[in-house]
Amino acid sequence: MNQAILHSEITGVPGRIRTLPSINKFMLNCAHCQSIFKPYRTNNSKPQKYCNIKCYKDSKKVKKKFYFCIQCGKNTINPKFCNSSCAASYNNKGRRRHSKPDALWSLVKLCKTCGKETARLVYCSNDCNPKKKTHLTKEEKYELSRAIKNEAWARYMAKRKNQTPKDIDIKAIQQFYANCPKGYEVDHIIPISKGGLHTLENLQYLTVSENRKKSNKIMA
Repeated sequence: MNQAILHSEITGVPGRIRTLPSINKFMLNCAHCQSIFKPYRTNNSKPQKYCNIKCYKDSKKVKKKFYFCIQCGKNTINPKFCNSSCAASYNNKGRRRHSKPDALWSLVKLCKTCGKETARLVYCSNDCNPKKKTHLTKEEKYELSRAIKNEAWARYMAKRKNQTPKDIDIKAIQQFYANCPKGYEVDHIIPISKGGLHTLENLQYLTVSENRKKSNKIMA
């Protein structure tokens, strides 16, 4: 009734009595600082929780619990380690994970060349691996790679014409190409275009000029 009289006194309209809404109805308590504030929006299903953005950010920081890393001692959200590197350093400290290097299931193997323990399957490094050819010079590596590519191209051309047997020794043919002396080329005795096979028995060394003269002919 007091609110109705107050409304009639303010408006100056006699005989029109109207109740004013309560002031505390639209005021809320901040969930972080517990201060009373007027919300920007009125939603009964999802009322505004915080009075401003600062209280919202501060409330999120409080929820995060910080721990100390066991390895380096830095602050972290994780209960034990700050990252995977600290976890690996702590777990692998002073002990070998696999105690039987000769076992098939073990990740620790013995190098076939020097006998050292290694996580690799066969060799501990590229220096111990004879297939890597790390002792060769740049020119020797270039000549070896060129010979292997030439053999692969010849095998591909023979395969297109179904003239490459399935049971051939590809490594022996590659070695034959790699051992080709300077000034010579690998030639098929019976050319592939004439029905010759890409086998070790059908290969020979010819000089560059002789190979160009022979071309795809069958020499007697």
